[in-house]
Amino acid sequence: MEQITLPASHQAHGTITLPGSKSISNRTLLLAALAKNQGQSEHTIIRNLLDSDDTARMLDALRTLGVEIEQLDVNDWRITATGGNFPTKNADIFLGNAGTAFRPLTAALAFADGNYILRGVPRMHERPIGDLVDALRQVGANIEYLENEGFPPLKISPATIDTSQPIKIRGDVSSQFLSALLMALPLTKQDATVQVIGELISNLILKLR
Repeated sequence: MEQITLPASHQAHGTITLPGSKSISNRTLLLAALAKNQGQSEHTIIRNLLDSDDTARMLDALRTLGVEIEQLDVNDWRITATGGNFPTKNADIFLGNAGTAFRPLTAALAFADGNYILRGVPRMHERPIGDLVDALRQVGANIEYLENEGFPPLKISPATIDTSQPIKIRGDVSSQFLSALLMALPLTKQDATVQVIGELISNLILKLR
């Protein structure tokens, strides 16, 4: 059985170059907001951010959550770290049709100890999110469907999180569900084991410590 162990990292600094996709751009924005100041700079500067509706929705959502964001140039942004402790604990967030924002924010807010509504355009409410919600509920996340089971909009409330049991998530549906879970789990400050199940990535175990 294949396993990957991801030990805790206490600091990171430097410059990296990434492709300019919607998915990577929004993951970068969220990770910058979730970062924690460890005596280094409390900011992450993102240059040449993809200009798209998805990234605009993520930027708007982070502002709504109280994240300090400064536009330095046309596509350059400075994001202030929150350590996952978003200043705004009650918010109704509209994400349009931005699945690349909706999925990772669902996971992050599930561990953010606040009351949040995530909604979008009617088409967004037709895009399934049940596999991610099921995975988050396994550790105690308090997530409700406001309309149809398995689909947005969602209501997220404070919860008691326990990652002592393996978290099972399908790997043959969307890589964004798995990446959303992996980005958010460090916020629990608990060791976690993720078991990815599916034809594309079978019997892969990820241990976060």
